[in-house]
Amino acid sequence: MTLTQPEPTARKTDTNTLLTLGLAAIAQRHEEIRRQDRLDDENAVRRAKSEARATFGQEAAAALGEWLPSQEMPERMYQAFVELDPRTSLICTTPRFPSGTRPETVFEVLAYCGSCSSHSTTAVGSLADLAGALRGGLR
Repeated sequence: MTLTQPEPTARKTDTNTLLTLGLAAIAQRHEEIRRQDRLDDENAVRRAKSEARATFGQEAAAALGEWLPSQEMPERMYQAFVELDPRTSLICTTPRFPSGTRPETVFEVLAYCGSCSSHSTTAVGSLADLAGALRGGLR
């Protein structure tokens, strides 16, 4: 098999054409990233709702409120939260690629103290744990 060089052309691609092609490629990649981010957000919320139903029960999960995707998700994880009151949130962190066992999902109550500017995190694994964490709060 013999490889041959392409014939040289007298016409060169001008700078404006290269710039236009480069900008189009950047815009396309940006849209792909935005589409993946939206999909990640939807998956995080869907998984959090599903895990909340399995962990806390249908009625309790429905009473929690609106799940929102976390702005910064940990590597290889989905994370969503629901605000329980102005300074307390329930956070659900679950692997993007679960191994099929539920214990991989972690629920945590994050409580902020406005007067002392500190916070506490309490892992919860049941409705009773969640109630206890909310009763305990941050002192």
